[in-house]
Amino acid sequence: QARLWGIVRGLATLSFTSQAMGWLPDWQWKQQQQAKGKSWGVWQPQWQKSSWDRPPSMGRVDPSKKVWVGGLPDGATWKDLLAHMSQAGKTSWCQVNKGNTGAVAYKTADEASAAIAMLNGSVIGGSVIVCDAWEKKANA
Repeated sequence: QARLWGIVRGLATLSFTSQAMGWLPDWQWKQQQQAKGKSWGVWQPQWQKSSWDRPPSMGRVDPSKKVWVGGLPDGATWKDLLAHMSQAGKTSWCQVNKGNTGAVAYKTADEASAAIAMLNGSVIGGSVIVCDAWEKKANA
């Protein structure tokens, strides 16, 4: 283990728990880590990395299958919204946006309209939500 003691004029001072740690070239250290079963993938920019903690992209979903959700509580996640909105039918996509709003897509337009009727005025995390049909923003 290495400890960072301080940064003085752009130089970092490190303290190593063993002398061998301080003298391994980077490639040799990586070989040791790989032998222990640890590995690193090829570096990618953040926007190219996949995340298992986020739903797949909506792509092009028919607006009649989408539901706009307003009045979400602060800190609501897409998983919270998905769990709540799944009461009305099988969801295919879910997203929480800024401004305490969200969007949910269903497999069929009938499920979307049933969700609006069933879940409008329901409560998530102590907040009453508003469910309405999805409308595309007019270009300004």
